[in-house]
Amino acid sequence: MVKRSFYEDDEYIINKPGTITAITPELAEQESIHGQATFINGMVIRSTPILEKYANSIRHYLHNKLSIWTAELNTQTSAFKNELTTINSEINSLIYEPILPNLIYILTMTLTGSIFVRQRNIVIRFITPIMFGGLSLKYFMPNTFKAIIGKYDNVEKENLPQLYEQRQELTKNLKQLKNDMDQGLENAQVGVYQAVHDFRKLVKEKWE
Repeated sequence: MVKRSFYEDDEYIINKPGTITAITPELAEQESIHGQATFINGMVIRSTPILEKYANSIRHYLHNKLSIWTAELNTQTSAFKNELTTINSEINSLIYEPILPNLIYILTMTLTGSIFVRQRNIVIRFITPIMFGGLSLKYFMPNTFKAIIGKYDNVEKENLPQLYEQRQELTKNLKQLKNDMDQGLENAQVGVYQAVHDFRKLVKEKWE
């Protein structure tokens, strides 16, 4: 007679609490306070689903934010590089003469103007070096000076048209005043020459 084993068909079954139905792996994982256990190379690796859920949420959040920040940084870096390229191109389009040693001369004259008025009021100390620098730029780098003036005129005309028109009118009046003064000096010089000539003629007639 074969001996019957009452436990040979028994399996390790965890019933759902309050029932006789076998608990599902998902529910067992939720009910376990130690999380899910996995054997890897003879080692028990336990994981907590709730902790994994929040860890994944935090990781995804940080990854998304980092991606956005990286994209924004790349965009700003690219825009900054484009601005530098544009500025460099603008500067190169304005410079026609060699920078050295002309720049040294211009800086020297600007510093000289600042030294001349070092004991004056702040307005004169501000304006005089600019005037010295502008005049030295016009003398040592005339083509560059013309290009800068032309660029300034275009910018002012586009952004401040009223100021541009007023400045043009003032420039026109100053030129007219200069022409009148030159004409007056020329007429005065001619008058002096004529007076000297008449005086010499009169003296000559008297002596004769």
